[in-house]
Amino acid sequence: MSDQHQHHSHHILSNSMAWRVFGALIFLTVVTVAIAQVDLGVLNFAVAMLVASVKASLVCMFFMGLKYDHKENTVIFSTSLIFMAIFMILTFGDLLTRGDVYVKDMKKIIPDGAVAASTKSKFEKAWVSNPELVTAGKELFAAQCVSCHGAGGGGDGVAAAGLNPKPRNFKAGDGWKAGRKPSQIYNTLTKGLNQMPAFGTLPPDDRWALAHYVRTLGPHESEKDGAEDLKKIGIDPTKADGGGSGEKSIPVDLAIDQITQGK
Repeated sequence: MSDQHQHHSHHILSNSMAWRVFGALIFLTVVTVAIAQVDLGVLNFAVAMLVASVKASLVCMFFMGLKYDHKENTVIFSTSLIFMAIFMILTFGDLLTRGDVYVKDMKKIIPDGAVAASTKSKFEKAWVSNPELVTAGKELFAAQCVSCHGAGGGGDGVAAAGLNPKPRNFKAGDGWKAGRKPSQIYNTLTKGLNQMPAFGTLPPDDRWALAHYVRTLGPHESEKDGAEDLKKIGIDPTKADGGGSGEKSIPVDLAIDQITQGK
């Protein structure tokens, strides 16, 4: 009976050990908050996951009693974590190295006529700001950018609270990593920057409209584009269509239809 009772007994965590584990969890929480204030680039996710894993392990080992449980249960639990880690490593490795496969294969899945029709310019010389472009950019900004950058462009949108570094404050005239000229903002929209995703699926005219509107949110005395600036992004300012330059893009819904239909 004593052996049976011992087999089914539960380990009682001592008060001193419970307080030590609790202190370690509080310390790691402070570390988590401190790390969130530092931009580690590509290491942000890895460090956050490491700290979270250590905290979860402490809870499982001590407060859930895994440390004092049967060894086979520990092996089963540890193995499941290992397999989950392998799955995440393979998944993120694929996502980070595959490149933009949809742009690469666009000629295969999108008929030439559809691309030509979708990339027809709505504005002549869209790289030159005008009231109509700014108005169009304002509407696009409300639909595409407000969640991160805020309605006034101050970088204080509802999604900004969970981002580090914070989204660009368009009201500020300095600190723009990729530049504040229209062509530079256009290029940032096309290629993305750090944690900001690329908006290359938007038609070129829409990206120009956004670029011109964004500039109205801050100081207006910043530099304007010259011929060399436009040349860097493939624009010939002497031609109404920019020389037919610029990447081809299509509306997202059209791309999805073509992919799902296997074209």
